[in-house]
Amino acid sequence: MTPEEVRFFDGALAHDPVASPDREWVSKMTRFIPTRESWPAEFRRKGILKGMTLYTADIGSCDGKTLIIGFTGPFHRLGLPSPLLLGCLNPALYDVVLLRDFSKRLFSKGIPGLGADFFQALPNLKNHVDPAEYRNCIALGASSGGLPAVLAAILLKLNRGVSIGGLDFPRFAAKLRDFGVSDDPYAALLASRPDPFPELLLVFGAGYAADVVAARGLHGRVPSRLLEVKACDDHLVLAWKLLRGRLPKFLSRVLGQSVDTGEPVEEGLADVSADSTDRPLP
Repeated sequence: MTPEEVRFFDGALAHDPVASPDREWVSKMTRFIPTRESWPAEFRRKGILKGMTLYTADIGSCDGKTLIIGFTGPFHRLGLPSPLLLGCLNPALYDVVLLRDFSKRLFSKGIPGLGADFFQALPNLKNHVDPAEYRNCIALGASSGGLPAVLAAILLKLNRGVSIGGLDFPRFAAKLRDFGVSDDPYAALLASRPDPFPELLLVFGAGYAADVVAARGLHGRVPSRLLEVKACDDHLVLAWKLLRGRLPKFLSRVLGQSVDTGEPVEEGLADVSADSTDRPLP
């Protein structure tokens, strides 16, 4: 759903009993969508393929926008419902593609409509939404979608790849082998250093031990930066930030550019605008 759709259903269900499950869910979504300035347009949802949804606004051109390619986790979202993420972004400056792993095989079995495996599906993305047409392109993955986002950023030579609470490669490879999939091409991709090479950011909650170990392990295997979210003991870092009213500023830091203006966020500025509890690591 989009923020606009949530607001529509909130109004449509206003006369339902307060305790009805539908009204309660939609009202909760409405309350949690970050309060932003009035954007010049709204995101529209375009269900292009079963495993791929594009969120875009009828304003501006691709060469003035950033494309976010989202690699969702097991519940087909980036750690929080899509309206809450979209509510942070200026629709005039961002398009968002969400990719869904229906097989629950770490995208190794492909994406319906794009290809039968990871290496076939990702290059075919350009037949529907071409990253090369955008000013900037970022792969963003959460949980089981984290490492696929990093790999996609390398494979497609994107500007940035971000893993939030993602797996380290040994565990990822072991899971692939359990699925009957060879990890060799994934290991070769992770070890490759194409030019240009994307900026890679590994985000994790400081109090969530499994994610700490995974991020530090992956950091030792690929050129990347670590972003430790202090005081966060949750696997779902974005949801944790949302509940504290800090998601838009944090998302600007994760993307490396403002969610409002699309302008780059300087390292010094990022430290000021983000929470004092977030600490970049070498």
